[in-house]
Amino acid sequence: MAAAKAKNMKLQVKHGSKVHEVRLQAEQGNVLTVQDLVKKIYEVTEIPPANQKILYKGKTLNKDLDVFLTDTGLTDNAKVMLLGKKPDPVDDKEMGKLHNIEQSLKKEEEKLSEITYELDGVHRGFLEDSLKRPALQKSRKRIAHSTEQYMKLLEALDGLNLDPSNSGGRAKRKSLVDRIHTLLDRCDGLAKGIDDMLARSAAASTHYNAKITISSLIIITGI
Repeated sequence: MAAAKAKNMKLQVKHGSKVHEVRLQAEQGNVLTVQDLVKKIYEVTEIPPANQKILYKGKTLNKDLDVFLTDTGLTDNAKVMLLGKKPDPVDDKEMGKLHNIEQSLKKEEEKLSEITYELDGVHRGFLEDSLKRPALQKSRKRIAHSTEQYMKLLEALDGLNLDPSNSGGRAKRKSLVDRIHTLLDRCDGLAKGIDDMLARSAAASTHYNAKITISSLIIITGI
């Protein structure tokens, strides 16, 4: 017979030489999951979820946070072991830098989206011919600026001094690095596209001017 899903539970959490007694209470209408235990441990120990490893009978509980606590074999008054530590002050400072870099990246992504939208308008012919070239040149400069900003963000990420135990912070940094590389590829593609459009615009302008010159010669010479 399947175990009843618990809505409240009391557990002993052993962390080093300390044993913390935690009482879990599910929100109304819900049952307790591993996520509830992780959150409660964070409240009691100040160890971030990313730094926690919760063991029960040799098994790691917090691999899947959506599992019901009773499905892990936990019962009332059971004892679990907690591995992990709070980030030291230096790491806290570095995580603050990481957060600021992420916010800066979001702003740069928004700017690149705006440039892409404007270029799509040019490509679809929403601008008069006389305005296309200046618009493309302006977008080209903005993309060059975005590329420079992305490179600076990569340098800032590379300069972070994250503790080896801070797996969450290191994973976040890798994720941001991957995102920036993707955005740099996008900038490169947009820049090449603009250069092609500018080249075609210049060729069309040269051809148009040549036609005017020939027409003028015909008028002047009476040919």
